[in-house]
Amino acid sequence: MMKKAVQLFKHKAFDLRWALLSGVLVGTSYIPLPPWALLFCYAPLWISVSGKNPPSLKQAFWSGWVTQFVLTAIGFHWIAYTAHEFGAMPWVISFAALLLFCAFMHLYIPAATTFSVWLKGKFNLSQTQTLFTIALTHALLERVWPVIFDWNLGYTLLGANIPAYQWADIIGFAGLSAVILLMNAWIASIWVNFKKSLHSLAQITVLVVVLVFLVIGGGLHKTKWDHFDREFKTTIIQANIGNSDKIQAEQGRGAQEFITRKFTSMTLQAAQQFPDTELFVWPETAFPDYLDQKLNHRKYSQILAKELVNLTQPVLTGAYSRSPVMDPHRDEATFNALFLIDGRGNNLDAPYLKTNLLAFGEYLPLSEKFPIMLKWLPFISNFGRGTGPRALGWNHNQETIRLGGQICYEGLDPAFSRGLANSNSDILVNVTNDSWFGRPFEPLQHMYMTLARGIETRRPLIRSTNTGISTVMLANGDLQQTSPLHEEWVGQFTVKYLKNAPTTPYVKWGHYDWSILLLALFGIVLTGALNARSRRP
Repeated sequence: MMKKAVQLFKHKAFDLRWALLSGVLVGTSYIPLPPWALLFCYAPLWISVSGKNPPSLKQAFWSGWVTQFVLTAIGFHWIAYTAHEFGAMPWVISFAALLLFCAFMHLYIPAATTFSVWLKGKFNLSQTQTLFTIALTHALLERVWPVIFDWNLGYTLLGANIPAYQWADIIGFAGLSAVILLMNAWIASIWVNFKKSLHSLAQITVLVVVLVFLVIGGGLHKTKWDHFDREFKTTIIQANIGNSDKIQAEQGRGAQEFITRKFTSMTLQAAQQFPDTELFVWPETAFPDYLDQKLNHRKYSQILAKELVNLTQPVLTGAYSRSPVMDPHRDEATFNALFLIDGRGNNLDAPYLKTNLLAFGEYLPLSEKFPIMLKWLPFISNFGRGTGPRALGWNHNQETIRLGGQICYEGLDPAFSRGLANSNSDILVNVTNDSWFGRPFEPLQHMYMTLARGIETRRPLIRSTNTGISTVMLANGDLQQTSPLHEEWVGQFTVKYLKNAPTTPYVKWGHYDWSILLLALFGIVLTGALNARSRRP
């Protein structure tokens, strides 16, 4: 019996060898690893399902499923650590959660292969047409598929500092991902048609020219954003608060005073070390209590005000906000928020209330329609939801600097940052807490995926984290110093920016590039259908 099982496994593994290879190529080419196989990582999978004798739809699906399972296990293995740290699950259950995540989170990959194989059979598409059909379908589906957080291959360009990422202010990182996927289809097409040597060599030449244009042209495109007309100095406070203290503070069981005093003492020391600092930035929920003006009589607000009374610079910090119109005993009455305060804890503007909440961490999916679920699962947080992107006004040197706040993974949502750009934000500020995710994959992935918003909108981006990685990136893509992971740290930055910076093409219309992809997909299918019809007797 065991022998038969081993033979069956070997047989299935051999049938799926190209799918396995693609999974490894994609997984080992994503942040924080170098993108060594970026331009051909999907080629083995796509070639295997698009040949003259295509597999059944079931086989096409399972091939794509194996690829997405393997790449997810390699690139996002930190899900197990997060389930253990954030969800307090035993390691056995945490690994089971990782397997479930790998099995279901990126099903758009097998959906693209299955749909394209169906189109090939339906409209008699050639292998080259099928390859590009898969790439286009994949590019479209990865934008709309429901996932916990969006990722795409475009981010790898920024992570590896390949200047082609500079084009993101025109087509966004999703557009760059579509270009990379189409390159995969192009290279796969050259490979399968290599016997036509002259034709293939001509295509290789054109491909190299396109790549050179994207890379060198991106570097030249950057110079357009190298000029600034304003600047200020900011200091980021990374206090490295441990998970146990964060949990106790969030549940009101202690550690609030310890956390408050740690941030205030580090800030006072930084003020002496960097006396020319004009703004201090603390991370997400750095202040472990409500910070609304009407609640500044509370114990920890009083401690903060007493400690920082002589601080002349404002502090931008994550904290909690309580709704003035809801029952304070209801979970939804509490918001994850971003405050701009002076040394006495006075609000210098109304707080920004987090809008994009983290599923299962900050809200229970479907609970708004089925409130009974909150009674069934009372241990899941259920924060209130803000009304959308909004900038905080900081009065500085007789003018107002608009600070566009992003809390945690709101920085991964391009639409959210487009909203900040459209509300005339001068600076993007991302505050987050990555202490739940371990090292080194997630912190680097999260950092680069957040910094991408600065390129798309061409706004400088300040990133303040609890445990790292904290940094500042200018609108031209120049990355400043980065903080160490899981260490107490303070760092001063000179934030150069352009007041009333122009709206980028991406913010205006570049995010509608999906319509071009859809038209290209329709054109391929229509061409295949017409050719199939002309070949009928």
